[in-house]
Amino acid sequence: MKKLALSTLAFFALGNTISAADPSLFPSAVTMMGGYTIAAEESRLNNNRSYSFRFTQNDFGVDNFGLGAFQLALDYTPDARYKDNNSKTTSIKFGPNLLWYLSNSSELTPYLLMGLGVEHLSNPTGGFNTLDFYANGGAGFEYQLRSDISFVGEAKYSYSDQKRKGTTMGCGLKFSFGDY
Repeated sequence: MKKLALSTLAFFALGNTISAADPSLFPSAVTMMGGYTIAAEESRLNNNRSYSFRFTQNDFGVDNFGLGAFQLALDYTPDARYKDNNSKTTSIKFGPNLLWYLSNSSELTPYLLMGLGVEHLSNPTGGFNTLDFYANGGAGFEYQLRSDISFVGEAKYSYSDQKRKGTTMGCGLKFSFGDY
């Protein structure tokens, strides 16, 4: 949690170099990603594949601190095996992210993200389903392939509690749509 707080402070200290992305082409986007989750040692979980679906709204009438987009994210990590036994668990995370795009003049646009949400964990070590809150932060990039399609790469750190934390890296495609 200390790392997340320090990262947030450093992020806002760099606020003068961050600006909102230009949402002049399309106001909305859908992103589908596949990736790999690296679990922290304390979680006692093996690393596992993960999937993500996101809806992004670029222009929602708020321009505080250079905010570029609001995103709803659904992250799914199925059948992660525990290291000390043969049981498995599945994690489903849902929550909003805020995105800050770092301005540049190329097709490659880096961004930072921060978010909160709810995590449903099936078959944890206690043997019953749990519902908990999580926080995440990370960085990524979008590479524009066409005006409405981008390749996306991302790495983010998620924290639920001392035993449920880790890094997820993924890539996928972002499809933009809508009219102004």
